[in-house]
Amino acid sequence: MDPRSQNNSDNQIHCDGEEDQRSGGDENDKLQNFKHNINEGGEVIHENVKRIDMKKTLNDTTFILTCLKNHFVFYNLSEAELENIVNKMFYCEAAAGTYIFKQQDHATCFFILQRGSLEVIVNEKAKRELKTGDGFGELALLYNAPRSASVKCFENCNLWGIDRNTFRRAVEEMITKEYEENRKFMEVVRFFHNLTNEQKDAIAAVLIVQKFYKNQIIVNEGDPGSSFYIIKEGTVSVLKGNKEVRKLYKGDSFGEQALYYNTVRQMTVRAEDDVKCLALGRDSLTKILGDQVHVVTFRNLQKWAFEKNALLSKLTKAQIDKVLDVMKISSCKAGDVILKKGTQANQKIIVIIEGSLKKSKSGITVATKAQAWGEEYFLQTNKAKILDDDIVMETDGVIAEITADNFIDCIGGELEEVIKKNEKILEKKLQKSDQTKKKEAQNIKKSELLHIKTIAYGQFGPVYLVKAKYNQQLYVLKAFNKNQINEQTLEKQYLMLFLCTYNKRNKYQKQLIFHLLYPS
Repeated sequence: MDPRSQNNSDNQIHCDGEEDQRSGGDENDKLQNFKHNINEGGEVIHENVKRIDMKKTLNDTTFILTCLKNHFVFYNLSEAELENIVNKMFYCEAAAGTYIFKQQDHATCFFILQRGSLEVIVNEKAKRELKTGDGFGELALLYNAPRSASVKCFENCNLWGIDRNTFRRAVEEMITKEYEENRKFMEVVRFFHNLTNEQKDAIAAVLIVQKFYKNQIIVNEGDPGSSFYIIKEGTVSVLKGNKEVRKLYKGDSFGEQALYYNTVRQMTVRAEDDVKCLALGRDSLTKILGDQVHVVTFRNLQKWAFEKNALLSKLTKAQIDKVLDVMKISSCKAGDVILKKGTQANQKIIVIIEGSLKKSKSGITVATKAQAWGEEYFLQTNKAKILDDDIVMETDGVIAEITADNFIDCIGGELEEVIKKNEKILEKKLQKSDQTKKKEAQNIKKSELLHIKTIAYGQFGPVYLVKAKYNQQLYVLKAFNKNQINEQTLEKQYLMLFLCTYNKRNKYQKQLIFHLLYPS
């Protein structure tokens, strides 16, 4: 499979190595006898490649520059900075059937494949193929981690490599350029709210901005995880298998498990449009935050539990934040009784951070990781219900809980009443927004609209994409001629135009703004 069919998503392959048990003894012997190349700075190159002294041609330089510009790490460097990297890249070869590096190996280089093809293997399973133009090996260098995959040559391969020190210097230059902007962004991201200014400053100094293009895979389900991401711009889809679980937007984060567990990715994350992420390596963040990493990441799991819940998701963001501020986190053992049989069911709301919750006798699982339980008993019809079974921990785990009284205080009333109030407020906001749009449309004249393109043909003719000259707003426009107006008994002195607002995320918003425009 051509990795470019995944929009270069696998350029970050997360090729960064457990020994592949399918290889024979000869292969293992080869790995024990890596050619320890030495770079210009005196650093030992551990990867199994043969370095060759060769002067770059103009075509070589252009090829490497193009690859770096399309790479999610290097995209933001200036031409001069990229040329500096190109000048320090060395040419090397690797023989068919050999491993350039293996999972858990020490990492010293990033590579761009110029000729040949490579196989990426994670935990003894072939994951994908790399071909000409693909870069690999950057993650281990970015996050000071062992290789998270093995890379094996299908055929004789020619590569361009760059050593760790040169790579890190280039990354540090990018971090310095983005520092102030990222530091300001951190102030509005909930993930960082509980941190001190000193901690925020320290984290901003290690944040790495990465750019991904539409449909590009950011992380793959089943790949080892050593980094955590916060969305700075754009939208991503979170997929389990081929099924979309949810979408995440600016300020949302993913990959938290990588911060405190040495685990594989549980889901795939794909860019819905052009996306910029702030990436943090596990080692960097744990050095800065220590045990507080758990506090920050646990909060995000609690938030997701609320957002996925049919009832709790109807609370406002501010209400949810107040609840999360009060929730008590505790560790539990399998069999621990959380609520006893014969007691009121509406005592508390529980969020599972790790593990699962079940009914003791029936064995029915009532909540698993990132799920809330107990909210249904806060509805008026369920308030008097008594538990007919003990609610216990099914496994060892971590839970967050809030008592009924504290929950009601945080959201400002009984759950059903608060939800109804929230829905009325939302409805008023939508009505106000609609009125504003309609009022704005009252002032639009045909002469103020610029035709961009024809986007469809309907029953009564073409539909156009147009732009208002005065505010650059995009609209979808449908025009009726006079005969059609007469046939439909519409207003005769007007040209009828149907408009709806347009944006990148939703293409055409469902709500139409109907307006009669004077034919000028």
